[in-house]
Amino acid sequence: MSITTQQIVESLAAVLGFVPVAVCPGYVAAWLTNLYGFRGRSLVERAFWSVPLSFAIAPIGAVLVGRFTSLNVAVACSILCVLGCVILLAREFLQNRRSRHPWNIGFHPRGMTALTIAVLWVVTVLLLLVDIKVGANVYMSLAIFDHSMRVAWTQSVLYSGIPPANPLYMFKHSAPMRYYYFWYVLCATVAHMTSLPARAVMNASCVWAGFLLAALLGLYLKHFLVIGARLRQQFLIAMGLLCVTGLGICVNLVDFLYFHEPLPGYLEAWKEGQISSWLDSLIWVPHHLASMACAMLGLLLAWIIQSETASTRRASLVFISMAFASSLGLSVYVAFAFFLVMIAWSLWQVVFERSWRVPGVLAISGAGAAVLLAPFLWGLTHSVSNVQGPSVFELDVREMVPPAALLTTPFFRSLDIAAPTFARNLAKAILLLPGYAVELGFYSIVLSIQLIAPWRSRGTLTRAQRALVFISVATLILISFVRSGVIDSNDFGWRAALLLQFSLALLASELLCSWSFADRRESASKWIHDLPGKTPSAVRSLASFALVIGILTTVYQMLMIRFTIPFREAQLSTIHDPTAGRLVHKAYISLRGYAALDSVIPHWSVVQYNPWMPDLLWLNVDWLAVKHQSAVDMDQAPCGSEFGGDPAGCVPMAAAIDALYRGATAAQARATCRQIGIEYLVARIYDPAWKQAESWVWTLRPVVAQPEFRALDCR
Repeated sequence: MSITTQQIVESLAAVLGFVPVAVCPGYVAAWLTNLYGFRGRSLVERAFWSVPLSFAIAPIGAVLVGRFTSLNVAVACSILCVLGCVILLAREFLQNRRSRHPWNIGFHPRGMTALTIAVLWVVTVLLLLVDIKVGANVYMSLAIFDHSMRVAWTQSVLYSGIPPANPLYMFKHSAPMRYYYFWYVLCATVAHMTSLPARAVMNASCVWAGFLLAALLGLYLKHFLVIGARLRQQFLIAMGLLCVTGLGICVNLVDFLYFHEPLPGYLEAWKEGQISSWLDSLIWVPHHLASMACAMLGLLLAWIIQSETASTRRASLVFISMAFASSLGLSVYVAFAFFLVMIAWSLWQVVFERSWRVPGVLAISGAGAAVLLAPFLWGLTHSVSNVQGPSVFELDVREMVPPAALLTTPFFRSLDIAAPTFARNLAKAILLLPGYAVELGFYSIVLSIQLIAPWRSRGTLTRAQRALVFISVATLILISFVRSGVIDSNDFGWRAALLLQFSLALLASELLCSWSFADRRESASKWIHDLPGKTPSAVRSLASFALVIGILTTVYQMLMIRFTIPFREAQLSTIHDPTAGRLVHKAYISLRGYAALDSVIPHWSVVQYNPWMPDLLWLNVDWLAVKHQSAVDMDQAPCGSEFGGDPAGCVPMAAAIDALYRGATAAQARATCRQIGIEYLVARIYDPAWKQAESWVWTLRPVVAQPEFRALDCR
């Protein structure tokens, strides 16, 4: 079986393997508590409740169970949930058969359309993520930039437990990860339960992140916005809107056609100020999206809690607490943004809408989440690791459009002399509006309509719509003036925007559905009736144009994810660059070599590869395939210690390992391995030591000896 075929089969199996953690826990919990009349609802609606509820329960549940017992016990709990689902469904089937009562499936109408979309989504994810083997080369997806580390972290859970050790750095001994790792515990649970590779499970997790988002949208449409008869039509519209992103392709085309710059492989118009598309988030960072989904599920349950019985309310408080706890463990950035936005929204509810119920539920559930998260938070605050900044977050004006051109104008040149920091921040602030217009595209028009129309008495927003508008505006303000302080990239600004995007997707589906009803002279509510009829035709035309461009930008991003590496290799071959073909060939020999190594050494072994790199993709291949603890992830500071471990060992360890790969004897290699704690060294045809006949590559005992890949025992 070829590498490509094998990865497709394994990823499809992993999609099914996710059912015990992505469906069954939520189904059993909702059935036992009869959450919001769960037992009386159709099977389709039960599935819509089960998926988000499972992702709220399973991460924090698996982490707590695994931390105080073992991953095996977490797997056993997942299997028990499967048995519970089977028993409950079988019991209901037998009852319906005895009473001759038809089973309420709820598939029609539009069920086949939704199922087709689900199948297309699975196919899309696999096409974007699996490797394509051509001869002795393997063309990887651009997403390995992120997936390589995430696969390594999932592997670490499998061989080191919970909390996982940082697999990319080890000074004297392994160190617990200083990172939010709940997603990798969930993936490791699936991998351990199914015996599937961690990479296949990571691919499947992207599929399930899409299912999670779809289910949450459906629940919000029915129970938050209370759509009514047009629910299924509007749900399909919301699904279509996930294919719409900003106007980034316009910026890229201007750079290409006017400034004669190459089309970028990067997926956004501006790296610093990006608002990632739905495709980008689903493929690259599914854990951040899952964090947003857990947080918003908690808000939904708090919103509808009043309509439940007293016993179900108590269960809902537990579920909300678990959802908030899972949210923070999946993404600190998204959860922190949600926390700040909810504080602001709660104050608005109390002061202006005279409503205490939902803020009170959120406060109680937040306290419950803090209790559940105590072990995780203690581990984060007591690990040994330095970070790049003085604090996790810092105040700063978001850079959307690069301000260089504006800073060259006479006014800003004079201001720059007196106050350079203020001048730059003012320029960035002025450019926020056009930057968001480009990054949000169609959604910026939607938000403008929601803000302007009520002020001009063109329709009345419902309480739920006002909440979504408030969340959108509050998130926009937050991400404009707060950024990540730990790392150079503004991960907080990028990922917190998911709260804005989710709210705008719901409002956009309302707007498009209202235009559709208005065009057919129908109405479903006062807001649906009034607003579209008074929306200027020019605005609707502009929105339609932005909608089309947003779809084209998403298509462009798909092509970049899949074909950037092949395109790069083709360019290098055209100019006869001597490095052409090395990356894709290294990927081929590494996948085969590491697979052979993994089959003959214990999973807790320490394995080291050449940490030098011509570019980051060169090392992504190793992180993706090594499946074992390494001493350093690269020979440049901080060597991987930012994810856990004492950074004091970075420089000496990197220098010693670099010296080995430039060429050293077997005795020198053994001395270095004993000093650092390495057990096996990996060498490939591209390493300088490979070309030296007397080096350790040819004199140490090989455990894997392939024509272009060797793994040597250096103990």
